Amino acid sequence: MIVKFTNIDYEESEDELLVIEEIVDVLGDISPELYIKESDCINIVLVELGSDSVEAAKILKKSEIRIISQVIPINQVVETDLIEILKTVEDLSVDRMDPGDSYSVESFVINNEDLDSNAIEKIVKMELEKYDFIFNKNSPIWKVYVEIIGKDTGISVLKRCQY
Repeated sequence: MIVKFTNIDYEESEDELLVIEEIVDVLGDISPELYIKESDCINIVLVELGSDSVEAAKILKKSEIRIISQVIPINQVVETDLIEILKTVEDLSVDRMDPGDSYSVESFVINNEDLDSNAIEKIVKMELEKYDFIFNKNSPIWKVYVEIIGKDTGISVLKRCQY
């Protein structure tokens, strides 16, 4: 899961530690295998869980942690490599979606000069066309997320009720 923060004053490293402690308090009961990893970017941490990231994201979104700006459930984290990203998107999509299902693509690139969100979205669309999935930006059944954060990329294929 990717957790994005707002308003952390990095002059005071206590702010980040307090938020991490709050995340552990909120999610510790549902996932004892919780591991929080700093990312290559300011205001973003990666949360590795031993449980379902969609359910954990819902719980974290409902929590009272005031400086969390966004929580994104992640199905799989891979190294930031275009071939690896496409293979993972393909594998997750084929496992979850049926031919004829509609989808949209959202890509965010943070702290990576080699890749661009628009290019990632275009390439993912071309890849998924092979499987008779239907691109629908406005009301898709599925949403494909590609979050590139430096050397790590989080990928999710989530059904409408999960995002």
